[in-house]
Amino acid sequence: MLEQAMQRIQRHRPWSLRQKGREAAVLIPLTQSETNPEIVLTVRSSMLRSHKGEVCFPGGKRDPADQQLIQTALRETEEELGIQAKDIQICGALGQVVSKHHLHVTPWVGVIPSCLPFRPNPEEIERVFKVPIQYFLDQGAPNMQRLTIEGQLWELPYWDFEGEHIWGLTAYIICELLTVGFAMALPMPKRPERGYTASV
Repeated sequence: MLEQAMQRIQRHRPWSLRQKGREAAVLIPLTQSETNPEIVLTVRSSMLRSHKGEVCFPGGKRDPADQQLIQTALRETEEELGIQAKDIQICGALGQVVSKHHLHVTPWVGVIPSCLPFRPNPEEIERVFKVPIQYFLDQGAPNMQRLTIEGQLWELPYWDFEGEHIWGLTAYIICELLTVGFAMALPMPKRPERGYTASV
Protein backbone atom coordinates (compact mmCIF):
# COMPACT_ATOMS: atom_id res chain seq x y z
CA MET A 1 0.00 0.00 0.00
CA LEU A 2 2.57 2.57 1.11
CA GLU A 3 5.18 1.77 -1.54
CA GLN A 4 2.64 2.20 -4.36
CA ALA A 5 1.42 5.43 -2.80
CA MET A 6 4.96 6.81 -2.66
CA GLN A 7 5.53 5.94 -6.31
CA ARG A 8 2.27 7.60 -7.38
CA ILE A 9 3.15 10.79 -5.46
CA GLN A 10 6.64 10.84 -6.96
CA ARG A 11 5.12 10.69 -10.47
CA HIS A 12 2.42 13.25 -9.70
CA ARG A 13 2.57 16.69 -11.28
CA PRO A 14 0.89 18.95 -8.70
CA TRP A 15 -1.37 21.85 -9.59
CA SER A 16 0.25 25.28 -9.13
CA LEU A 17 -1.28 28.68 -8.46
CA ARG A 18 -0.99 31.12 -11.35
CA GLN A 19 -0.37 34.18 -9.18
CA LYS A 20 2.32 34.83 -6.59
CA GLY A 21 1.48 35.51 -2.98
CA ARG A 22 2.63 34.99 0.59
CA GLU A 23 3.93 31.44 0.74
CA ALA A 24 3.69 28.66 3.30
CA ALA A 25 4.29 24.92 3.35
CA VAL A 26 3.11 21.96 5.40
CA LEU A 27 4.35 18.40 5.77
CA ILE A 28 2.01 15.41 5.55
CA PRO A 29 3.87 12.85 7.68
CA LEU A 30 3.04 9.22 6.88
CA THR A 31 4.30 6.46 9.15
CA GLN A 32 6.46 3.84 7.47
CA SER A 33 4.23 0.76 7.45
CA GLU A 34 3.49 -1.03 4.21
CA THR A 35 0.17 -2.48 5.37
CA ASN A 36 -1.02 0.12 7.91
CA PRO A 37 0.44 3.59 7.25
CA GLU A 38 -0.93 6.43 9.35
CA ILE A 39 -1.21 10.18 8.89
CA VAL A 40 0.30 12.25 11.70
CA LEU A 41 -1.80 15.29 12.63
CA THR A 42 -1.46 17.99 15.26
CA VAL A 43 -3.89 20.08 17.28
CA ARG A 44 -2.71 23.66 17.53
CA SER A 45 -2.38 25.31 20.91
CA SER A 46 -5.37 27.26 22.19
CA MET A 47 -2.94 30.06 23.05
CA LEU A 48 -2.11 30.85 19.41
CA ARG A 49 -3.62 33.84 17.63
CA SER A 50 -4.72 31.96 14.51
CA HIS A 51 -6.12 28.46 13.90
CA LYS A 52 -6.07 27.82 17.66
CA GLY A 53 -7.41 24.42 18.63
CA GLU A 54 -7.65 23.30 15.00
CA VAL A 55 -6.36 20.07 13.54
CA CYS A 56 -3.46 20.84 11.20
CA PHE A 57 -0.37 19.45 9.58
CA PRO A 58 2.98 20.75 10.84
CA GLY A 59 4.00 23.77 8.80
CA GLY A 60 3.95 27.51 8.51
CA LYS A 61 5.00 30.62 6.62
CA ARG A 62 8.07 30.68 4.43
CA ASP A 63 11.07 32.26 6.14
CA PRO A 64 13.31 34.60 4.08
CA ALA A 65 16.16 32.13 4.71
CA ASP A 66 14.20 29.24 3.15
CA GLN A 67 15.55 28.87 -0.37
CA GLN A 68 12.83 26.33 -1.25
CA LEU A 69 9.41 25.60 0.19
CA ILE A 70 10.43 22.08 1.14
CA GLN A 71 12.85 23.72 3.57
CA THR A 72 9.92 25.58 5.12
CA ALA A 73 8.00 22.34 5.66
CA LEU A 74 11.02 20.56 7.17
CA ARG A 75 12.01 23.49 9.39
CA GLU A 76 8.51 23.94 10.76
CA THR A 77 8.13 20.19 11.35
CA GLU A 78 11.30 20.14 13.44
CA GLU A 79 10.21 23.26 15.35
CA GLU A 80 6.73 21.90 16.07
CA LEU A 81 7.31 18.15 16.52
CA GLY A 82 11.05 17.73 16.99
CA ILE A 83 11.31 15.55 13.85
CA GLN A 84 14.59 16.14 12.04
CA ALA A 85 14.92 16.29 8.27
CA LYS A 86 17.21 13.23 8.23
CA ASP A 87 14.29 11.12 9.52
CA ILE A 88 11.91 12.21 6.74
CA GLN A 89 11.81 10.64 3.28
CA ILE A 90 10.19 13.21 0.99
CA CYS A 91 7.96 11.69 -1.70
CA GLY A 92 6.78 14.85 -3.46
CA ALA A 93 4.27 17.69 -3.35
CA LEU A 94 0.52 17.92 -3.77
CA GLY A 95 -1.35 20.83 -5.36
CA GLN A 96 -1.06 24.31 -3.91
CA VAL A 97 -4.02 25.73 -2.02
CA VAL A 98 -4.91 29.12 -0.54
CA SER A 99 -5.69 29.35 3.16
CA LYS A 100 -8.41 31.54 4.62
CA HIS A 101 -5.64 34.00 5.55
CA HIS A 102 -4.60 34.12 1.86
CA LEU A 103 -1.38 32.14 2.27
CA HIS A 104 -0.31 30.07 -0.74
CA VAL A 105 0.26 26.67 0.86
CA THR A 106 2.29 23.84 -0.68
CA PRO A 107 1.78 20.41 0.96
CA TRP A 108 4.71 17.97 0.94
CA VAL A 109 4.33 14.26 1.61
CA GLY A 110 7.03 12.62 3.74
CA VAL A 111 7.47 9.17 5.28
CA ILE A 112 8.79 8.84 8.84
CA PRO A 113 9.69 5.76 10.94
CA SER A 114 6.62 4.34 12.68
CA CYS A 115 8.27 4.34 16.11
CA LEU A 116 9.73 7.84 15.85
CA PRO A 117 9.03 9.78 19.07
CA PHE A 118 7.41 13.22 18.88
CA ARG A 119 8.53 16.17 20.96
CA PRO A 120 5.71 18.68 20.42
CA ASN A 121 6.46 22.32 21.14
CA PRO A 122 3.89 23.28 23.82
CA GLU A 123 3.82 26.88 22.62
CA GLU A 124 2.43 25.74 19.27
CA ILE A 125 1.09 22.19 19.60
CA GLU A 126 -1.46 20.97 22.12
CA ARG A 127 -1.37 17.30 21.10
CA VAL A 128 -0.39 14.92 18.32
CA PHE A 129 -2.42 11.99 17.00
CA LYS A 130 -2.36 9.48 14.16
CA VAL A 131 -5.10 8.32 11.83
CA PRO A 132 -4.71 5.09 9.83
CA ILE A 133 -5.05 5.56 6.08
CA GLN A 134 -7.39 2.57 6.19
CA TYR A 135 -9.83 4.61 8.27
CA PHE A 136 -10.28 7.10 5.43
CA LEU A 137 -10.49 4.34 2.83
CA ASP A 138 -13.21 2.61 4.85
CA GLN A 139 -15.14 5.84 5.51
CA GLY A 140 -15.29 6.82 1.85
CA ALA A 141 -16.13 10.39 0.87
CA PRO A 142 -15.92 12.93 3.71
CA ASN A 143 -18.88 14.80 5.10
CA MET A 144 -19.34 18.26 3.60
CA GLN A 145 -20.01 21.61 5.26
CA ARG A 146 -20.94 24.75 3.31
CA LEU A 147 -19.57 28.06 4.55
CA THR A 148 -19.49 31.55 3.06
CA ILE A 149 -16.09 33.25 3.45
CA GLU A 150 -15.62 36.79 2.12
CA GLY A 151 -18.58 36.39 -0.21
CA GLN A 152 -17.47 33.03 -1.62
CA LEU A 153 -19.26 29.76 -0.96
CA TRP A 154 -16.88 27.05 0.22
CA GLU A 155 -17.58 23.33 0.43
CA LEU A 156 -15.46 22.20 3.36
CA PRO A 157 -14.83 18.45 3.78
CA TYR A 158 -14.54 16.95 7.23
CA TRP A 159 -14.10 13.72 9.15
CA ASP A 160 -14.55 13.04 12.87
CA PHE A 161 -12.04 10.59 14.32
CA GLU A 162 -11.98 9.61 18.00
CA GLY A 163 -13.13 13.03 19.13
CA GLU A 164 -10.92 14.97 16.70
CA HIS A 165 -12.59 17.17 14.05
CA ILE A 166 -10.53 17.09 10.84
CA TRP A 167 -11.87 19.74 8.49
CA GLY A 168 -11.22 22.58 6.07
CA LEU A 169 -7.86 22.93 4.35
CA THR A 170 -6.38 19.97 6.24
CA ALA A 171 -9.24 17.71 5.18
CA TYR A 172 -8.98 18.93 1.58
CA ILE A 173 -5.27 18.07 1.50
CA ILE A 174 -6.11 14.61 2.85
CA CYS A 175 -8.66 14.21 0.04
CA GLU A 176 -5.95 14.91 -2.52
CA LEU A 177 -3.52 12.58 -0.76
CA LEU A 178 -6.10 9.78 -0.92
CA THR A 179 -6.90 10.32 -4.59
CA VAL A 180 -3.32 10.81 -5.78
CA GLY A 181 -1.42 8.46 -3.50
CA PHE A 182 -3.92 5.78 -2.61
CA ALA A 183 -5.98 5.74 -5.84
CA MET A 184 -9.22 6.35 -3.95
CA ALA A 185 -12.18 7.18 -6.19
CA LEU A 186 -13.12 10.34 -4.35
CA PRO A 187 -14.91 13.40 -5.77
CA MET A 188 -12.64 16.32 -4.94
CA PRO A 189 -14.31 19.30 -3.23
CA LYS A 190 -14.14 22.40 -5.43
CA ARG A 191 -11.99 25.37 -4.48
CA PRO A 192 -12.15 29.04 -5.60
CA GLU A 193 -8.41 29.24 -6.33
CA ARG A 194 -8.80 26.50 -8.93
CA GLY A 195 -11.11 28.57 -11.07
CA TYR A 196 -14.48 28.10 -9.39
CA THR A 197 -16.61 31.04 -8.32
CA ALA A 198 -19.49 29.37 -6.49
CA SER A 199 -17.84 26.69 -4.38
CA VAL A 200 -14.58 25.45 -2.93
